[in-house]
Amino acid sequence: MLLPSEIEARVMLPLLRAAVVTLLVRDHGFQQRRVARALGITQPAVSNYLRMARGKMRELLENMTMQEVAGEIVHAILRGENDMIVRELIQRGLERLRRERVLCLAHKTLEPLLDVDSCHICD
Repeated sequence: MLLPSEIEARVMLPLLRAAVVTLLVRDHGFQQRRVARALGITQPAVSNYLRMARGKMRELLENMTMQEVAGEIVHAILRGENDMIVRELIQRGLERLRRERVLCLAHKTLEPLLDVDSCHICD
């Protein structure tokens, strides 16, 4: 039995980071070290996100809400917002992914017998 907070930490945060890393490197030409500094993670972690060694539920990367949340974080980084603003946007983004039930998709993948339609723990 996995709790939503476990899904958030194990799946959603890595997916969100992978989406942000990919946008910064692919669309904005950031070097891995620069991305690492912007997100407060290591350069090897950035490399793993780019190779998808972390954040393995690729279909969720294409989710519209995930893309919007990642885009908001990327725009804050491009504007040069400080790390507290970036952290706040990541936290708010994770809350939005819960609220809009994207987390439920990940939870259902990990626990196929879970009736996510009847679950309202995150509401």
